[in-house]
Amino acid sequence: MSTSTRKQRPRQGSLLLGIDHLIRIRSDQLSFYAHLKKSRGDVVRLRLGPYWIWYLFHPDAIEPVLTKQAGEFIRFRRMMDVLRQWNGDSLLLAEGHHWRDRRRKVLPAFQSRRLPAYGKLVVAETERLCEMVASKASRGGEVVFDVDQTMARLSLDIAIRTMFGADHPTLGHQIEMAVQDLSDVAFAETTSLINIPRWLPLPIARRKDRAMKIMEEFVTGLVSTALQQPAGEGAHLISSLIEHHEGRVQAIRDDAMSLLIAGHETSGALLTWAFAMLTAFPVWLERAIEEVDTVVGSERPRASDLVRLPTIMAILQETLRLYPPAYTLFLREALRDVDIEGHRVRRGDLVQVIPYITQRDDRFFENAERFDPARFMGEADWPPYAYLPFGAGPRVCIGQNFGLMETGLVLATVLQRMVPAPCDRLPKPMARFSLRPAGGLVLKWRTRR
Repeated sequence: MSTSTRKQRPRQGSLLLGIDHLIRIRSDQLSFYAHLKKSRGDVVRLRLGPYWIWYLFHPDAIEPVLTKQAGEFIRFRRMMDVLRQWNGDSLLLAEGHHWRDRRRKVLPAFQSRRLPAYGKLVVAETERLCEMVASKASRGGEVVFDVDQTMARLSLDIAIRTMFGADHPTLGHQIEMAVQDLSDVAFAETTSLINIPRWLPLPIARRKDRAMKIMEEFVTGLVSTALQQPAGEGAHLISSLIEHHEGRVQAIRDDAMSLLIAGHETSGALLTWAFAMLTAFPVWLERAIEEVDTVVGSERPRASDLVRLPTIMAILQETLRLYPPAYTLFLREALRDVDIEGHRVRRGDLVQVIPYITQRDDRFFENAERFDPARFMGEADWPPYAYLPFGAGPRVCIGQNFGLMETGLVLATVLQRMVPAPCDRLPKPMARFSLRPAGGLVLKWRTRR
């Protein structure tokens, strides 16, 4: 066992049954986690309302939870109940034999052989966005827009095209707002003791009800349309879901809803932070543009080009290290007493892994707070489970290859056509259900074509 995980004994008590901790989490999660690790060590046990929760910051403590003893844990039931309100009985929420069966049916949608066709759709949507932005540029080719909003909408349009083969929706803004509202509701409900009834005369309850109705009508409509098409028509995720779920409407709807919300939310956040990094570190912006011009030129980027774009991919991987959209993995709940690096995690205790903190540890990454994509352009010199933006083990993100392909092609396609102006101030990260920049990310751009 690593001695680093024995630095301090886990604390056994707190004020007000941990309500003081919960207030701090709801106010500023990232600062709370950073302070916890700095003041109490690599393994910390806290009371949080009716629960005891273990925070694991060291790879040696993280590994058994995600791999060797993964079967001793399930996703925290309270959190899954919140997400089930709109995700239904999807792969994201399933456990045990049901999860294995569900994953087996969804996995073919993300097979490598499908990626080139998905890539063409990604590039087409990105080109459409760039043309729209260019049409709004001044005569000097300058244009200003909120990158966070724009990447969120682009990733939504890409998700709709790749999943359903549908054009970008006329009510796209409403759908994007509905996803954001559900993200806010999920954060509020999972950091409180109750779900918010949709009928309550409160603003957040009205937002929840409206968002759930919008998403239900939208996704159900897309699934219904897809079911009426000839079998196997189109290179879209939905065709694989229909085939492997054998046409069962509810199962298709649940996985489609889950993949649409989770996939576009994380991709949009990653792209936003990647552009933020490039504006703050113009040397890497110049290297990325030079690489795209040399490898791709004026041709459309393809999925197969990404192996020849190591700078682009390293920028994304380093961005994932510093600003992982999944800044904390889903809480795990122990099914029975488990030993984790000499600590007794009891049945019913919760365990939390926080990539945002572990991936910024100087013990595992030299000058960990520095943005340096070069660390991903050679052999990894950090320990296993120190870098886990997609999780690890049997429940590693099923769409990680798709997500990296998507964001790599978007980054290359955008840089072919426009360049962000340098900006020396990074936005503060805001931790909700994904990591987004507080107040958005408004940047000035110059068109190249």
